[in-house]
Amino acid sequence: MANSKSIGVAYADPSFESIVSTGKISADVTINDSNLSSGSFNLTNFTVRPAATYANTVSALVGAVNQRTAGVSGGNIFGCYAQTSFSDNPTSTITGLNTAVYGVVDCGSSTSIGTAYGAVFDFAQFAGTRASAPRAFIGFGEESAGTNPCLNLFEIGRTSKSVAAGLAVTAGTPTTSAGQIRVLVNGDIRYIQLFSTSI
Repeated sequence: MANSKSIGVAYADPSFESIVSTGKISADVTINDSNLSSGSFNLTNFTVRPAATYANTVSALVGAVNQRTAGVSGGNIFGCYAQTSFSDNPTSTITGLNTAVYGVVDCGSSTSIGTAYGAVFDFAQFAGTRASAPRAFIGFGEESAGTNPCLNLFEIGRTSKSVAAGLAVTAGTPTTSAGQIRVLVNGDIRYIQLFSTSI
């Protein structure tokens, strides 16, 4: 995405040309009845609408933390952080979805939607040679393992969003062993058996 510019962003990918700002945005917005009278409230609401054919990449939102200054160390580093929060307030309730991140790929009626994924995670090294191994592509954690913990790693076909029968088969027997996937379970290496056929 050469020659793209954005105030306040220093991209990790060297193909981005960036303008770095020292400015900072901090917001704590209280919304009331008038804000919600039309149904929903968004702190930011924008659409990127290409009006011509393009060969590179279009992104509605790009964020990066560049840990590139020699000798500078830190604790955690996040390209993007999102959360929902109830705090210690048992009288507040939600009747719909409660998710830190929600994404939708609108396939429309196009006959060519590219290589479509719900989410993609890649590891890269934009400079030099990789000197450390990443731990995992996805991590799951639970901060209340003893009280009302989450007991499902995935929900395949959540409420009112059932998946196709070819994806989730609830009956039948896998018949031919064909490899395995390595995972970490509470820090211990474990392997999930894979099968190439099923009946």
